[in-house]
Amino acid sequence: MKMKEAVILAQGAYPSHPYPLHLLETAGTLICTDGAVNKLQGREPDRVVGDLDSLSETLREKYSSRLVQDISQETNDLTKAVQYCFREGFRSIVILGATGLREDHTLGNISLLGTYAQMMDTVRMVTDHGVFFVFARGTQKADGFMEVNIPCPAGNPVSFFAINPAMRLRAKGVHYPVESVVFDSWWKATLNRCTGSSLELSFLNGPLLVYLPYPPTWTEVPDIPAG
Repeated sequence: MKMKEAVILAQGAYPSHPYPLHLLETAGTLICTDGAVNKLQGREPDRVVGDLDSLSETLREKYSSRLVQDISQETNDLTKAVQYCFREGFRSIVILGATGLREDHTLGNISLLGTYAQMMDTVRMVTDHGVFFVFARGTQKADGFMEVNIPCPAGNPVSFFAINPAMRLRAKGVHYPVESVVFDSWWKATLNRCTGSSLELSFLNGPLLVYLPYPPTWTEVPDIPAG
């Protein structure tokens, strides 16, 4: 049975690359934060989630039956949308529009991926430049490490980030070894390169965050597996 998946559109820069636009247009369930729905093009949201303070009066009336208000000040609207998806039984999410515009929002949203990975089975943040994959779990090995695999064309750049500074990482299919990396700064395992057709990653003390930029030769919607 296919996992129940939702696409969430946040209030950052509106997607312009063909791949996130394709995901937006073909989403089976589209959840918008209240600020994002003001910019939505080409389709309508299934739900609008947030404190609703950014929603225009016209759209508030138009989507009155689709509004999910959450006035909590402890979380941002993106987190409210993820929490709504979790309550509704979704265990796979794709996040669009969560970067760009304000850098503090971008950093905050990226850092929250570790929290979302604890709730969901699969989480991807798709931007106009690449894809963030985040893993809290995987196939557990005898030594306690979690193993995951991600398709990655040979020569494609890849960067690894640790949300937990105590994370340990082993990687097959990369040019530079990462086994001895101490994740005491975000740059420590960035700017690597794939050497085969996939990455075999084992990590301890996750979550593990992996960023893959789009290959520069892609000119149409790429087929990127969910990981």
